[in-house]
Amino acid sequence: MKRLGIVLLACAALFTLAACANRAAETVTFTPLTEFPATLGAGFPVAQVIDAPSAPVAVGQPAPNFALLWEDGRGIDLAGLQGRPVILNFWATWCGPCRAEMPELVALHQANPGLVVLEINTQETLAAIRPFAEEFGMEMPVVVDEDGALRSLYDVRAMPTTLFIDAAGLIQARWAGLLTGEQLEHFVTQLEMN
Repeated sequence: MKRLGIVLLACAALFTLAACANRAAETVTFTPLTEFPATLGAGFPVAQVIDAPSAPVAVGQPAPNFALLWEDGRGIDLAGLQGRPVILNFWATWCGPCRAEMPELVALHQANPGLVVLEINTQETLAAIRPFAEEFGMEMPVVVDEDGALRSLYDVRAMPTTLFIDAAGLIQARWAGLLTGEQLEHFVTQLEMN
């Protein structure tokens, strides 16, 4: 009898969580890329995992989907960016190599309007992220992944880690560690060829 009670309680909890998740998804107004906030960090959207793959994330596989959500209820998901190449750069303010490569990533974003650069800060608060973004003039979306859900989703184990996703939504390359300007150019050229 006790076991049945625990099972019923667990089922009720799962049902409640599913209902809340559906309600949250219904309140998001999906926003075209052209309507991202034109401010520092593109308004600092918060990350939310949409679907987690059953197999590990790998080069050649579709990039797992996630949403970027703004405080005003607008959002977009990674699948909504298909048709354009995307760079996911996972970083942290305390990471020396992240600091060293950030000027190259900012310049890449500014020079390539057809390329989507998403800067994903992992497990830090906006209070820590904002001064870093101001220092480097990061006008691309600076995604807040405070709970590390995207870091886990993409199996990021070192900072920085960068993933290069082609216009069809497939992961074409993954790089753990500092990227130079020449390396970035090489990966972007490869993305544009796919």
